[in-house]
Amino acid sequence: MTNQLPDEITWTLINAEDWGGGLERTYRAENVEHAGCGGDVIQVHLHDPLDALLTARTYCAKCSEALSA
Repeated sequence: MTNQLPDEITWTLINAEDWGGGLERTYRAENVEHAGCGGDVIQVHLHDPLDALLTARTYCAKCSEALSA
């Protein structure tokens, strides 16, 4: 599988669980915080049963603001 995470950010896998149709992987940015409130930046990847990336979303863990483009 190709890494879909931005290279300039250090991401740490903090959770992986089966959502019933594949894996949901949750990552936390190590060297970035949300400028609006200082919360952790989180990115969630949903994968299908063959581990292909279906969707990705980025949000603030503190205020829940969507940070995805």
